[in-house]
Amino acid sequence: MPRSQPTSRSSKPRSRAPAHQNSFAFKHNPNSKKTAKILASPIRGVCDKCKEKLEWRKKYRKYKPLTQPKKCIDCKNRAITSAYHV
Repeated sequence: MPRSQPTSRSSKPRSRAPAHQNSFAFKHNPNSKKTAKILASPIRGVCDKCKEKLEWRKKYRKYKPLTQPKKCIDCKNRAITSAYHV
């Protein structure tokens, strides 16, 4: 007997309005030293699509800077100091 595949719940349209609608845009703490450091860090060496993603992350406070350098794929040394720049 062949087994039938389960149906996806996401295929049905939502029948109600969202529970919480955003009434204003996100606003980060302007006096934060960490935020100032993140916004001042340059975005370089990435494609346009990745650059847009990094700008969004900085704007909405989703950018998390590295606490320790990452390992480079080519030279195998811990030389990458900027997050999301591999």
